[in-house]
Amino acid sequence: MLLPWPSVLVVCSLLLPLPLQAQPRAGSEPTAEEVSYTSAGFTLAATVLLPAGPGPFPGVVIVHGSGSSDRSNPWTSAYATALVERGIAVLHPDKRGSGASGGNWLEASFADLASDALAGVKALRAHPRIDSARVGMMGFSQGGHIVPLAATRSPEVSFVVNVSGSVVPIMEQIGDEVLRMGERERLTEDELGALRDLHGRAVRYALSGEGWDAYAGALAEAQVGPLAGSRAAGGFPAAQESPAWAFLRTIGDFDPLPHWREIDVPALFLYGGRDENVDVVKSTRIIEEELAPTGLAYSVLLFRNNGHALFRDDAMDFIARWVHDGGID
Repeated sequence: MLLPWPSVLVVCSLLLPLPLQAQPRAGSEPTAEEVSYTSAGFTLAATVLLPAGPGPFPGVVIVHGSGSSDRSNPWTSAYATALVERGIAVLHPDKRGSGASGGNWLEASFADLASDALAGVKALRAHPRIDSARVGMMGFSQGGHIVPLAATRSPEVSFVVNVSGSVVPIMEQIGDEVLRMGERERLTEDELGALRDLHGRAVRYALSGEGWDAYAGALAEAQVGPLAGSRAAGGFPAAQESPAWAFLRTIGDFDPLPHWREIDVPALFLYGGRDENVDVVKSTRIIEEELAPTGLAYSVLLFRNNGHALFRDDAMDFIARWVHDGGID
């Protein structure tokens, strides 16, 4: 059952295909070029996908979500293909430490990943068939945390798109994801309360290095008590030596909202109403309450019956028109 939606949001159950700016296509086919560029001393590998025709084309740099992700990712690949078909060039990279790219994402902060994204923007802007004044970024899931940070650090970013990325601090987002998993398991309110308490203790230890005994005790109690057998509780690290703690300390409790408040380029947010990872109601309410007063030129698309890995042809039509028109909805 879906939670009540804020009445002020633009809710789209269906977007009709919209006319796109005409793109020259005669005499050529879409092409793909393998490229590499550096960021923080690491070599990053990517494919530049170019539409048919001479250009110059607007361009999008894809920013991957959490974990390992490369050009074989079916979600980002679907967006890349659809954008190229609609006259938009795409730089589709292997994330740091994934595929053919160097480095290690487990050791990378969000600031590091923002630097990687900006290196991609610079590489795409330098291509002779790209309109360098119309190059932006598209962040997927956790990549939606990275794109506003990158956009505040460079005037070379002309727009940002956030696909299924929350706008709450990363530790809160992790907690929301854990609780939503518990809700799908039909945990009781008391059991969800125990899960929330366990998450809070884990966050305290992850960020401060203090409170291990309290966390370990709560985890042991949960595993034989109210959360025994719960998949939601099963993902918590049981060992002090787990690499998860070092990774969580590296990313810290990153909050994307201050960076969303600071950007001065058009922004587009896409969400699915059946997202099982992100509390979409919370994020969309925050967007309306916190970003509207800043004067940010933003649009929000909500599709009630789609999930986290949102992809729709009508949404792609809207995105393409939005990019071609410079972020004007």
